[in-house]
Amino acid sequence: MKIKIIGSIFLVGWLSVCSFRAVASTVESWWPEQKKTDYILKCTLSRYNDIREMNLAQSLCGLAAQAVNEGIGEEGVWIETRVEDYGLYYKAWRKRLKVRESGSFDVWSLVKRFKDTGYVRGYVLYDCTRKDNSINAATVQAGILKGVLIDKTQEEDALRLGLVKLYDACNVNLDEGWFNQYKSELNNRLIVLANPVAGNNRDYAIAHKAMVYYGVSPLLHSILEWVRPLSPVIGWNSGPEFQHIEPCSRWGLINTASDWCMNLPMLSIRGNEKVVKLKSVNPKKIDANENAVYHSFVMSDGDNMQWTFGGFVNSPDYWNNMYNGDIPMSFTSCVVNLSMAAPDVLNVLAESQPKNVSVVEYGGGYYYPDLFASKRQNADELLREFARMVNVHMKKTGVKTFGFICHKVDSDDALRAYRIFAEELEAVAGMIAVQYVPYNGGHGRVFWVKDRKNNDIPVLSAKTQIWANLNTEGSGNPSRVAEAINRDVEVCETEGPVLGWTIVHAWSRFGKNGDKVIDVAANGKKGVRGVTPVYWCKQLLNKKVKVVPVEELLWRLRMKNDGKPVSEREMVFSK
Repeated sequence: MKIKIIGSIFLVGWLSVCSFRAVASTVESWWPEQKKTDYILKCTLSRYNDIREMNLAQSLCGLAAQAVNEGIGEEGVWIETRVEDYGLYYKAWRKRLKVRESGSFDVWSLVKRFKDTGYVRGYVLYDCTRKDNSINAATVQAGILKGVLIDKTQEEDALRLGLVKLYDACNVNLDEGWFNQYKSELNNRLIVLANPVAGNNRDYAIAHKAMVYYGVSPLLHSILEWVRPLSPVIGWNSGPEFQHIEPCSRWGLINTASDWCMNLPMLSIRGNEKVVKLKSVNPKKIDANENAVYHSFVMSDGDNMQWTFGGFVNSPDYWNNMYNGDIPMSFTSCVVNLSMAAPDVLNVLAESQPKNVSVVEYGGGYYYPDLFASKRQNADELLREFARMVNVHMKKTGVKTFGFICHKVDSDDALRAYRIFAEELEAVAGMIAVQYVPYNGGHGRVFWVKDRKNNDIPVLSAKTQIWANLNTEGSGNPSRVAEAINRDVEVCETEGPVLGWTIVHAWSRFGKNGDKVIDVAANGKKGVRGVTPVYWCKQLLNKKVKVVPVEELLWRLRMKNDGKPVSEREMVFSK
């Protein structure tokens, strides 16, 4: 039901929240539903780096998916990519959904085919040399008008095929007036943030008639306010990270860091899932009486969906590193979003999970829980509703650890978010928290909250961070961090078990000078990153330091806490 804007902003905001709450209890997914296709066509590109050809292919994929959603089509499009992992996902996807292949086609052959079938009604013209939001305006119009994206250098080819021009975006200024003119024709359950120089996710935007934008501006806030709370933000925005994650957080939206994802329309088809649960730690096998320093290493940036899709599973730096197993490594991940947006990617991840490796669900997406929905009415209710949906998917996937990325890890708003999630997440070992800057801003502090069964659930902040060329407290290269961890041995000898964890900056590179681990130039390609630097750090640890998966660490923390009277526990936060 559409609401005509006739009252104050407050009234509209209140109505939108009430409308959301009326249906939220029946919704488990915050990703749009993509209906199943019966046939799949492969689209081959002659020049992978040609943005014009990629945009055309993306629009074909999006229009085919849109036709399936509207019940007028039965053919989907898969855009061929050079990234090896997508071959694994395609094979698993076809097997799961039993989709039949109907051949490979170049972009212009598909244009002709879809013109004949009625998926394509014409073309939307744009000028790729502008490199601004005019291409995003064109993408929006492609979804509304069912037109393929044609750069002005391709227009003669489009005319030769008999296509008619549906819209000319070459001179469009995507401003507040433009948005207000067309927003009633768009789907407000998602937004796509697309860099004008990239083609990725235009297929998804067209398939679901989404608003597409790029940049941090007053218009962005207007768009975010219009998007329904608890909706996904597909893609990634421009400028400093906090600058564009903060407004999404404040409007109660879930960023997915998916700017380089490919084939989301097809991969997001749900149904016929055989859920492969990730391995977890059995707390009954933990010796809680053993006195030692217990420490975990947790890889950062797992909320990054595009990384998980294309550069993670088979990477020798990360999931496929030779030292996984020797180090009980823990990885933050976007498992919950994968369960809705790409179940086949999730299954590949689960089936290849290395021995002794633990997985942390990183927030259900990227947002700051202490800022979440602060611009909406009933912010706590929205966060609680989101926690309930996260809980459904954590139970399905078997993940037992939840992670937060906070603006201020010890703020009152962060503590309120911890309480909400503790009350809504069932059967978790515990939770971990990092601060946006610095990641170890909590310095290992633990915050205790109660679940619905009155159990004490820990939220353990990062104590140290492996981060190249950073010499702040508890930070730096593996040698510096090992020194910091080893200082806990003396504490352990007098006070009993010491538990803490290190966040590992996924992109930091290091080298070796003899036995010494050294930093290398920031943003360079020399040196190694990922799990190997953690292995180097482990080699420098005192023998009394035991490296364990973070899930085990949280269980140990709970066991240690359960033996203490309330008055002796570090911190207990209640309502």
